[in-house]
Amino acid sequence: MQTVRRLYQYGVALVSLETVLWGAIGLARSILAGQEIGGQVSRLAGALSLILVGVPVFLLHWWLAQRAALKDKEERSSRVRAVFLYAALAATLVPVVQNLLALLDRLLLQAFGLSPQQAFFGGNQSLGDNLIAMLLNGLFAAYLFTVARSDWKASPQGEAFPETRRLYRYLWMLYGLALLVSGVQQLVRFLLTTWEGVGTSPNLALANGLALVLVGAPLWVFVWQRIQVSLSDADEANSMLRLVVLYLLTFVGVGTVLGAAGGTLYVLLRYLLGERMQVVALLGEMSVPLSVAVAFGGLWAYYGRILGMEIVALPDDTETGQRAAGLRRLYLYVLALLGLGATFIGLQQLLEPVIDLLLSRSGVWGSALRDTLAGGLAALAVGAPLWAFTWRPLLHEASLDGEPGDHARRSVVRLVYLYFVLFAAVLGVMFSAGALLFPLLQAVLGDPPPNLLSESLQMLKVLVLFALLLVYHGLALRQDRRLSVRSLARRHAMFPVLVLAPEEGDFATQVVAALEREAKAMPVAVHAYTLGAPDESLSAARAVILPAELAARPSEALRLWLQGYDGTRLVVPTPAPGWHWVFGSGRPLPSLAKQAARMARHLAEGEPLAAPRETTAWTVVLYILGGLLGFVILINLIRILLTIGGFD
Repeated sequence: MQTVRRLYQYGVALVSLETVLWGAIGLARSILAGQEIGGQVSRLAGALSLILVGVPVFLLHWWLAQRAALKDKEERSSRVRAVFLYAALAATLVPVVQNLLALLDRLLLQAFGLSPQQAFFGGNQSLGDNLIAMLLNGLFAAYLFTVARSDWKASPQGEAFPETRRLYRYLWMLYGLALLVSGVQQLVRFLLTTWEGVGTSPNLALANGLALVLVGAPLWVFVWQRIQVSLSDADEANSMLRLVVLYLLTFVGVGTVLGAAGGTLYVLLRYLLGERMQVVALLGEMSVPLSVAVAFGGLWAYYGRILGMEIVALPDDTETGQRAAGLRRLYLYVLALLGLGATFIGLQQLLEPVIDLLLSRSGVWGSALRDTLAGGLAALAVGAPLWAFTWRPLLHEASLDGEPGDHARRSVVRLVYLYFVLFAAVLGVMFSAGALLFPLLQAVLGDPPPNLLSESLQMLKVLVLFALLLVYHGLALRQDRRLSVRSLARRHAMFPVLVLAPEEGDFATQVVAALEREAKAMPVAVHAYTLGAPDESLSAARAVILPAELAARPSEALRLWLQGYDGTRLVVPTPAPGWHWVFGSGRPLPSLAKQAARMARHLAEGEPLAAPRETTAWTVVLYILGGLLGFVILINLIRILLTIGGFD
């Protein structure tokens, strides 16, 4: 109930605050416009209506929110209030930055003799429009900043304020970085096109690029330094948000660089393969992809280096070391997937003109074949080295014996990578085989297409490429399984398990059978607890499985033995008179035995035991949404494969 009330109060306060703010901006612009009242009636009436409606609504709801916050510390520390304050700060400060950017852009355009209307932002605005928006938004932001600072001085409870501020800072950092990277791209483009002579287009890129850099660089440096200083706090340094942002920037950088580098090589290869083009025109056509590659290459280099340093800096203990290896593995597998995709596309495009040339009796060489060949060579030149340099260490890691190799082969990232490639390859084989059979069946049925041989060879080429992809990664997955089975069998054999069971009933039978299914090589001994405590030979077991009735009412000898036992105790929640278990109560014995055997196998393999989870309504909703998202991805993947297979 309190959360709903907070959402209402702060939601109305935020909307009404923006209404009053932009009404005041419109009113100030109308007053300072210096034109006839008749020409400003509509603008003035609109501004006054916003103010007259928004002011009482904002004051009422803000007063109610402030009164509740000052009376109750929990209210003042709520997540809704934190989100409101930082969202309102962003809603007032972003217009300040945007208006400053528009002002600088127009001034630079005028300095270079260009029309101010060619500015990226605010080409139709005036100096007064920008100054009024900056001043009034700055005043509202200053007030909100004092409110937020007073809330911080009151030592807010919980993690709502720190987490919201962390998100706020990273969003500002991304905003400043986007402006900076865009500005660098424009400046590099200017350098590449300025050889054509001083003209409108190069100077436009120079003015826009300078404006973006002059605004984006200080903003990014300021916010990024604040973020770096905050890393002295362990919560900030180890936050999942920071890791997500670093990975996001790294992957955006590498993906954009690959695409831009491929575009640059495509233009260059067209020139080398005989397309008539002057050097100045060549630089002009390469200016966009090359400038994008330079700008995002710097992004990739900087944040990729930071990500690598933070992964290496993780402690060397077992759990954290596995986490560091997993983070490094995620980075390499994403790069390998990008490289593999580019390599596949390059081979597919490269073989297409080769087949056309082999089938052409006169050896026709034209612009279409040259462009296709250049595109294939560019994609192959970008993708093949990336895939080779990232896949080789991953393949070597998965082939190791011992614990490092086990973790590499069983990692979720590797399994997702392999099964995703296999999934795409199977669909590719299926659709390309269909595309190959279609013209052949037409010919058999008496209606052959005019280019039967050419179409068949093109579809056969796609089928062979997908088949090679399927076979190679299928063999890699099979090798992983073979090595995993051999390694895990050794681990299971070194992990003896003792089952404490009653003399009557099938508890021991069910547990032993479940252990046999989960880990055949695991030594299992059964001891009837009515005979007393196990002897020394049985006490050497690494884990003991016992029913809950024994744990609830053990004999004195067994109680002392269990207290002195050094291994892991797995209690199966079997029924016991007067005892009720929170999890597992009422489940059939075969299901409980299977779960106990699975936990014993995890212990033998050195994996942590997962805590029991409760399936809530929200979990079901998330599963449904995830299924819908997966369905959309599947449809788009099928559409891409259909395009490659020639059905589109």
